[in-house]
Amino acid sequence: MTRLILVLLACTACASAPATTTTVSTPLSSVSGPTLTGSAKWADSAGRLIDKATFAGDLQGLRNAGLLLDQALAAYPNDALLLQYRGYELYREAGLVDAVSPTARAELPLIASTGRVKLLESLAAQPLAETHALLAMTMGRMIGLDQIYSPTLGPLIPKEMNAAISMDPNDPRIWLLRGIQSFYTKPEYGGGLPVAETQLNKAIELFATDNPAPPAPSWGKAEAYVWLGQVLQKQNRIAEARAAYNKALSVQPEYPWVTYSLLPSIQGR
Repeated sequence: MTRLILVLLACTACASAPATTTTVSTPLSSVSGPTLTGSAKWADSAGRLIDKATFAGDLQGLRNAGLLLDQALAAYPNDALLLQYRGYELYREAGLVDAVSPTARAELPLIASTGRVKLLESLAAQPLAETHALLAMTMGRMIGLDQIYSPTLGPLIPKEMNAAISMDPNDPRIWLLRGIQSFYTKPEYGGGLPVAETQLNKAIELFATDNPAPPAPSWGKAEAYVWLGQVLQKQNRIAEARAAYNKALSVQPEYPWVTYSLLPSIQGR
């Protein structure tokens, strides 16, 4: 079960950050749906900021989105979607810190544990399928950071992921997260590359008709092709991996991870 934990989510990740002096007093109308009001407008603004910062590798941008969510939660403290977005931001932040900011890695345990708290609070307010999946990934990161959590959190990870699939088997983001999880999990623990490939292809199939109305989460389509590409690359299926990476760029043209890292890694092969 320890393996089930994984460094899950290297570049997919996220998490929240220490307080800064930056403040955002209102939702950003320039990135929010014009018909949304109240907590929905805050959630939509934050979700867009998180996605923009994630693609750009902008750690401070993620943290600003976290500050925006903290302000929203001061007004709507039990809003399940705002709490989910806060946990999601922390998930993304943890992944970005791990990937691009070695000097900030000492913050990772607090980022991950705070993300878990926010996701648990979201589930207590209203169970949402994606919250279960994000919680599974966050607990995996916590175990990866400190094996002391393995006996208590390890058995909960498959339960949370299974709860997510049971609640909404047609949510592509859940299948994406499950595929990432399987990418890092050894076959003897239920993962492996063939399993991950099947799950990621399932996510891609579901993304084809995925059109959630704001402020519902809508992230992940380009990312599904990125992780499928990595699965294929690991199996030395280079032409297929290249096609998957190019497909990711067709969905998200500004994707530095693909342009400057993944595609160059298979150049000439």
